[in-house]
Amino acid sequence: MRLRTSVAAAFGAAVLALTTPTSAYAADGVFSYGFNTGNQLDQRAALFNPPGKQCITLKLPNGADFAYAALNRTNATVTLFADDDCSSDVFYVVPPGKAAPKKVLVRSVLFSR
Repeated sequence: MRLRTSVAAAFGAAVLALTTPTSAYAADGVFSYGFNTGNQLDQRAALFNPPGKQCITLKLPNGADFAYAALNRTNATVTLFADDDCSSDVFYVVPPGKAAPKKVLVRSVLFSR
């Protein structure tokens, strides 16, 4: 009887550990942006299911100063910043499913739901 109870308890703990959701602040979906290195125009990069409530500096290759044409296909609002650490004034806010104007230049982002 004790063995069965112990096995059931261990199984229940394993199920809970596997089904515990990830951060409630994380955005589901894809955030994409364009950049230009001078050699090739309008290359794209993306963040998949980005974390929420933390500043993300966009990864840009050498020669690319800013990202542009931000497209928010996540379920969270994204705030765009012109600096690397989200410390400047808010540059632009993009709701879920919307895009920033192509001329809005960005270096870091912050997702919130």
